[in-house]
Amino acid sequence: MKQPISNEIKSLSWIVSDRIKQYMMDQQLKPGDRLPPERALSEALAVSRPVVREALSHLETLGLIEKHQGRGLFVKEQNLSRLFQEMLPPSNHDKQTFKQLVEFRFMIEQAALSHIMNNIQAEQLQPLYKIIEQSENDISDSEFIKLDHELHRRLILLSSNPYLVELTTVIDNFFAFIEQPVRDKTLSMEERKQSIRQHRQLLDFIGQGQKGSAIELLEEHLLPIYSDF
Repeated sequence: MKQPISNEIKSLSWIVSDRIKQYMMDQQLKPGDRLPPERALSEALAVSRPVVREALSHLETLGLIEKHQGRGLFVKEQNLSRLFQEMLPPSNHDKQTFKQLVEFRFMIEQAALSHIMNNIQAEQLQPLYKIIEQSENDISDSEFIKLDHELHRRLILLSSNPYLVELTTVIDNFFAFIEQPVRDKTLSMEERKQSIRQHRQLLDFIGQGQKGSAIELLEEHLLPIYSDF
């Protein structure tokens, strides 16, 4: 029968896991590199093997290392999306949590805008203007909302920052899973016109290098979207 892990071992193991992470950084270990065996780590860190074993378990849970049966422990390729997904709340979230996620989504796009406006070329905005033109057609509300999402996704892609893109994808997938009230919402003609007007003006501000105006308009446009939750 497996013996329960004492609180003392659990507490010490967190300290040891930090020391192992520091060792990985100091040695500049890359994905696929092998860690020293458990016994060697125990001797080097002057702690018992159960403590090292628990510390390694922490790191494995965090996705920093992985165990290959019969071969040992290896540094794992980092997956930012998976780590962030584990931080997201369950679908039965409260309104405050959802509001904070929407605000975080805005901050990501704000960061992307700041980078985009330092590097953007006018022709890069043309595909986004075409999305706006598509949204002016006689389409369903769900198609209109999909085009809205696509335009914002394309904006993030223009940042050429893979981490911003990954985080945005995870959050948007989370929203897509729980935002049925938004997808089912009936949009008035005035709401559509306002959204189109804001999108077009946002792209104009970006093209003109008006960062402050672009961010202010983005906040006005993005934050109220999920107010019905």
